[in-house]
Amino acid sequence: METSTLDLFKGIITHTGLWGAIISTLVVTMLGFLLYKFKVVNDISIQSIQKVIITTLLPFLAFYSFLQNAGKEDVKTFGVVFGLSAIYYFLLTTIALIWVKYTPNMIPKKVLDNAEKEILNTQIKQQTILFDKQNYIESIQKKHLVNWLMCIYGSNILFATPIIMALYPSGPHLGSLNVWNILYYIGGFGFSFSLLSGVKFTKKEFGFTIKKAVLNPSFIAVIVALTLWATQYIPGAGSKIYDLSSPEIKEVEIVNDSNGVIKDYYVMNKKATFGPNFSTLFGETKNNITEWFRYDNIKKLYVPYNKKPTGWFDLSVTMPYLYKPISILAMLVSPLIWIVIGTSLAKSNIKEVFSKWNNWIFLIYKMILIPFFILLLVIPFVYIKTLDYKIAALLVMTGSVPPGTTIVIYSQHFKVHDKYTAQVSSLSTIMSFIFIPMWLSIGTVILSLVK
Repeated sequence: METSTLDLFKGIITHTGLWGAIISTLVVTMLGFLLYKFKVVNDISIQSIQKVIITTLLPFLAFYSFLQNAGKEDVKTFGVVFGLSAIYYFLLTTIALIWVKYTPNMIPKKVLDNAEKEILNTQIKQQTILFDKQNYIESIQKKHLVNWLMCIYGSNILFATPIIMALYPSGPHLGSLNVWNILYYIGGFGFSFSLLSGVKFTKKEFGFTIKKAVLNPSFIAVIVALTLWATQYIPGAGSKIYDLSSPEIKEVEIVNDSNGVIKDYYVMNKKATFGPNFSTLFGETKNNITEWFRYDNIKKLYVPYNKKPTGWFDLSVTMPYLYKPISILAMLVSPLIWIVIGTSLAKSNIKEVFSKWNNWIFLIYKMILIPFFILLLVIPFVYIKTLDYKIAALLVMTGSVPPGTTIVIYSQHFKVHDKYTAQVSSLSTIMSFIFIPMWLSIGTVILSLVK
């Protein structure tokens, strides 16, 4: 391997992006906890915040995630990653639906009798209604459902993205993550919304279910953004580098070794799209290294451009004035969700987050079994050399991130075991600083031996 396992582990465990995400989650969640305890916010205001998140901010987050270049040289890699994501999401989601439908019906009669006795004892004291077996089974089904959804759809954007950007600032690695996330957005934003909102998939209600999923603002944002992102594969819409048949001499302003600004003339032998505000870039290639320049309209000459040519949908470059408000709204999602989670925790005993054994069982499912499944999934493709082992290791790592924020917020909004999801989400976030670097290291070691 190019980097030893120990060095890789040290690099990840000391990465400020990872620690920043974990500490930020804890701090903002605690803020939400305190805001509710001190009655700065109440249930009505929290419901309003949830509505803003679901109807407005989540669509911006979905759209924002595709605002990047579509590199043509990585089409094969992206194709393999998309195929693997299809296997992962379709297979696990299918298993989840079958599990949720049939497993609760196999509950032993003794368990139901014990549950009935326990509930009846409570209800007699409170003078409430009798034990309802069907409601009890439906509650278990919802518990299984939300468990599966939280396991399948992880918080890749918040936790995996900063690590990948730190370890691999260039190359197809970050693009592979976004391709892996395509079906995540469709399932995590649209399909999960329908499941947790209570719409049933029957023949009679199938049309209504599809309509509800398709009209979900986040689902619409995913489809629109994905379509626009894909247009970069159309000739002229993506980044492209041309060799100039006749080199052009351009006046350039550069900083010399003495930190002085001087003007010089460069012989440009390459031309490319796109630079800032859709500008054309010119480059000078020496010793197989290309230095890019962009035209400065104020200085009326060319200046060095430290980035690479990109596609039109990389709005941070081509339309920064539009990218900025989109990114601001997208970044609001996480802190607001953490505040909502904090208020949910404030309604219960905080000790239960660590003391309840069910929460730790979920941790085993989410941060041990899921990444192990992805590891088994990618091994054959690394072995036949259709997938780089480093990218495969990153996919394994995505299995160990905490539950996706969309699933948690849907659970909070529709009151589907919202107390439980808040607890396991917080516990998973706290423990992620151990499991994320652990699985990245394990995946790298094993897959480097397989390749």
